[in-house]
Amino acid sequence: MSDHALTRRDFVARAVAAIGGLAAVPPILERLGLLDQALKATPDLTHDTINGLGAFLIPGPDAYSVAQGVTAPDPGAIGFGATDAYIHALNYDFLFLPTLADSVAALLNDVALTVNPSSATGVFQSAFANLSFADKAKVFETLDGDSQYDDLRNLISIVPGLLVFVAFSEAPVWDRATRTLTGMPGAWTLAGYPGPAEGRDEFIGYYENRRKADA
Repeated sequence: MSDHALTRRDFVARAVAAIGGLAAVPPILERLGLLDQALKATPDLTHDTINGLGAFLIPGPDAYSVAQGVTAPDPGAIGFGATDAYIHALNYDFLFLPTLADSVAALLNDVALTVNPSSATGVFQSAFANLSFADKAKVFETLDGDSQYDDLRNLISIVPGLLVFVAFSEAPVWDRATRTLTGMPGAWTLAGYPGPAEGRDEFIGYYENRRKADA
């Protein structure tokens, strides 16, 4: 492993640290004129927005991917069930209002309207979800390049990476109450990983029927 490699544990630690340092988000949203929008966000609007983000990062055959004009034959973030798990990850231990997920939704939808005002109307409630794939990319170009969003750099930096991490983890099918998996994680299916087992058929018996080590 190179010195620059980032382990799964390191990524989670950094993401949690970043989220923990975001208590200043509400006043920043207020300065940007987005606080009321975030506070008034309904669960359906936030869910719709995160679906649009998931389709952008990991397209699939779902309606949100179709609407953006970029699809894939295999299930993507939405097919994996990543949206709810991602919203939970953003809001976990974040004891401020608006929630972090609502803040992300407000930010994405506001910039979406700047990139393409016609996104206010469309198939979905969320302006961001109504954008084409190319326009969604422009939203992140704006967030990365416009100095008015500099104070939200920590939040912006974790938005895409955390969703991809969650989508390809066991989180979408993890039952937090019973601490068990409720189904096969989508990433396992894509990787051809059958899941944990007490043993594997290919390890039954001796290699090539050998009974002793050659001298």
